[in-house]
Amino acid sequence: MSDTPGAAAVLDDRPELRSATEAVLAVDDEQDGWTFDDIPIDSGQFGELVSAGIVEKDGDEYRVADPDAVRAALAGESEVGGDSEHGLGVGGALDFDFDARATGLLVAALAVVFVARTYVVGSIYRGSDIVLSGNDPYNYRYHIEQVAANAGSAVDLGVLSVLPSGLTNGEPLMVATLWWVASLFGGSKAVIGHVLAWYPVVSALVTGVLLYLLAVRVSSDRRIGLASVLFLAFIPGHAFRTSLGFADHHAFDYPWLGLTALALVVALTTATNRASLRRPQPWIAAVGIGVGIAGQVLAWEAGPLLVLPVGLVILGQTLLDVSNDRSSLVRNAPVLAGVGLGAILAFGVHAVADWQTALVAGTPALLTLGTVVVIATAEAAKGFGGTARQLAAVDIGLGVVGLLVFRFGFTEQWGTFSNRLDTLFRSDGIAETYGLFSADAFGFLFLLGLTLFLALPAMVWGVNLARSDRSGWLVASSYAWVLFGLAVIQVRFVGELAPFLALFAGLAFVWTASWVDVARPVLTTGDRDLRDALVPDTRAVASLFVLFLLFGALGMVQVPVKTSQVLVEDGTYGAATAIEADAAEHGLEYPENYVLSRWGQNRVYNYFVNGESRSYAYARQTYGPFLAATDPDEAQDRISGRVGYVVTTEIEVEEPTTMYVRLHQHFGSQNGDVDGLAHYRPLFVSEDGSHKAFAVVPGGTIQGTAAPNSTVSVAATVEISDREIPYERQTTANQNGEFTVTVANPGVYTVTTDGGSETTIEVPEQTVYDGGNVTVE
Repeated sequence: MSDTPGAAAVLDDRPELRSATEAVLAVDDEQDGWTFDDIPIDSGQFGELVSAGIVEKDGDEYRVADPDAVRAALAGESEVGGDSEHGLGVGGALDFDFDARATGLLVAALAVVFVARTYVVGSIYRGSDIVLSGNDPYNYRYHIEQVAANAGSAVDLGVLSVLPSGLTNGEPLMVATLWWVASLFGGSKAVIGHVLAWYPVVSALVTGVLLYLLAVRVSSDRRIGLASVLFLAFIPGHAFRTSLGFADHHAFDYPWLGLTALALVVALTTATNRASLRRPQPWIAAVGIGVGIAGQVLAWEAGPLLVLPVGLVILGQTLLDVSNDRSSLVRNAPVLAGVGLGAILAFGVHAVADWQTALVAGTPALLTLGTVVVIATAEAAKGFGGTARQLAAVDIGLGVVGLLVFRFGFTEQWGTFSNRLDTLFRSDGIAETYGLFSADAFGFLFLLGLTLFLALPAMVWGVNLARSDRSGWLVASSYAWVLFGLAVIQVRFVGELAPFLALFAGLAFVWTASWVDVARPVLTTGDRDLRDALVPDTRAVASLFVLFLLFGALGMVQVPVKTSQVLVEDGTYGAATAIEADAAEHGLEYPENYVLSRWGQNRVYNYFVNGESRSYAYARQTYGPFLAATDPDEAQDRISGRVGYVVTTEIEVEEPTTMYVRLHQHFGSQNGDVDGLAHYRPLFVSEDGSHKAFAVVPGGTIQGTAAPNSTVSVAATVEISDREIPYERQTTANQNGEFTVTVANPGVYTVTTDGGSETTIEVPEQTVYDGGNVTVE
């Protein structure tokens, strides 16, 4: 028996399909197998009948799946054993139709996703080091290591209630989950590194599976599901955020989004009448909604923004219910149960472990309250014979009233909400805070390729499909448009948008393929058995490949480009390892071995050198003014006692007296009339010269006598990263002929006076690090 609702349930819910069902049944009685051209109904009605399982495919033809049941339904009789077989297995309980060939193609599509996320393995695994991409992942790495050090085992969950406030009000569920997974494998630093490196890839694969299930559930077309996964593979803004090693918090959000959207679709499409509420599918979906919503809120402090589409779905569904004269309470009961469960889970965890602020954790409760009000309003509108337009006006009015009550009745919470809203619209020089179409952003083409242009018309079409009472498209459209709006404000939401953009790109791609006659038409609602479309002939495969390249080539090119931008550069890694070796050799501990660098790489350096990668705040405040300083003594005072190493990278600074030019361009050596530096020993220079590392040292002082008031030069050749670098300093003897000059590098120095005398002296390394003296004889 089909895993779709029975004919009686379908016709009770969709009485407008009765005449189409009668016409199809009449043709079926006369012919043993028939085609679409043989029946007197339009493609939309035909698609509905196929989607509902009333009509099924038989080879190249169609037939009524169960003529007797359909006759009984048309006569108003109940179907025998209609739902008795449901729920016997996972597939039946979730109301999904599994197919071996479709599963094989899905595995192939997921393999493409996997390769597009993991080809950078050589940049992540470098010798014995696991070099995570980006800067922020080292914050999570630090905290997970701290939790692991303080926890006895995976069952020691009490440690999660004492996370630092920056985490409990930020990404507590992510840190807790990754720690728990790592602890199952021993919880060592190496294991934590592996877990953090691979979790984004796992997120991409899980998201791909959920996207496929969502696309097939919404469209009933496996081709759209497969195309969606392939488009997801080559959306650069999603690819780099789920690439191997990029253990940022965003990748953790994507599966929760996919789960919530999929559960919403299942809940709304299986809760068609009161009888359907006795089946397990709607309530399993309700659990999925609750878990998904709670996960989103607990995973990230901005998680409430990701719940916004749920509210839009509920509002839109009640309008459809009133428009079609049916009970909103019945249709939305599993959704209401789901958001209620989400509220209980989110606030329960907040109460027990103090995760997230009360406002953030209470968002699902507000959503639940709003859902109750919206459903009650829709039921009242139905009872009084109101229209969908009138209901929309009432809903808008209630929304305004609710906002005013929040504004003036809960002033403290409003202040917090207002501050968070300001954060959403801020732009403070961090790339992900720019808008999608901002001239200062990466560029939407570089983040989305041509997928956006392909998907936008389909997103408009999706709204029209939703308005024609198709709940699946209502969910997909709500998520796509809300997340598109958030991405327009800040590009950080591009990754959340990507799966839904891929879904609509998949729809547009299959429609375009059918338009150019290399694929069968898109019904958007109903052919569950497109096996001939799944195994096209050689010519069709070639045509589809060329068509996919047309729309996906830019994304294919940009995926490695965007991914390479978050990888730790060879120069950065080389500088970090050189500093680490120097600090270990001289027994330096934090904060003596703190590394001052550009803030966007600061956590990387400090993790490998001293393990303290919690914050880059000091580097962000200090690094720029330090490099711009023109007085070496002032610059030294700025970092004295706080910094052990300085890393410079290429920036556009021309003033020769700045610390940047003195260090990065001249390695602290004398340059014309610009004095050399006494306290910065060069340790490392990358092959291309883009990265240079310096140890902040007391310096060794060379002292001696020369002609009174004469100029004394000390010069040495210093070897750095297999390069020989000249280093020189000058001073002037006093009126008694005494001179002192401090040098930052150990080595053999040639001491020269302007009178022409010349001698040599060796400055030991320990003297440079201890601040000792050597005397010229």
